Amino acid sequence: MNPFLEAQYLKLEESRNRLLDELDGLDEDLLNMPPVEGKWSVNQIIAHLIQVEQLTNSYIQRKVQKQDSLENRSLRHSFRSLLLKLALNTGMKFKAPEAVANVPEKSTLSSLRNQWNACRYQLEDTLTELPPELMNKCVFKHPYAGPLSISQTLTFLQDHFLHHARQIAHLRQHLLR
Repeated sequence: MNPFLEAQYLKLEESRNRLLDELDGLDEDLLNMPPVEGKWSVNQIIAHLIQVEQLTNSYIQRKVQKQDSLENRSLRHSFRSLLLKLALNTGMKFKAPEAVANVPEKSTLSSLRNQWNACRYQLEDTLTELPPELMNKCVFKHPYAGPLSISQTLTFLQDHFLHHARQIAHLRQHLLR
């Protein structure tokens, strides 16, 4: 794996493992309890994070197979990636795209951990097998920011994770009062 991508991947893994370890041992009923009607529970947020990573990885794998249709990364892509980063770090709330908004009502943390492990192993394989000549190609199309390179995509996944990790931390405080 490219050393720069490996560093980004390991940062994603560290963040994920830290969050899951913090949640481990909490009552499953609390983890499945939405704070208010129509809002997601902790486990639903985690299921959403898994869905986003699964769909992102599937998209990348499809694009890598059709290498002839990949755009070169440009200043425009970098600017849109930066705007996405800023938006996710503002704490603003966003409506999840329909493809990643259908989360199970109830689940267990251990089953979510297993799903996320499998998802991350697939992502690791994708990153390991990524041809070096695709490093500056746009291999993912974010629904709002548009085409992103693999590095920009990993940055998006980290920022998306942190966006939801803040929500989970707030929910935990609310639930443990």
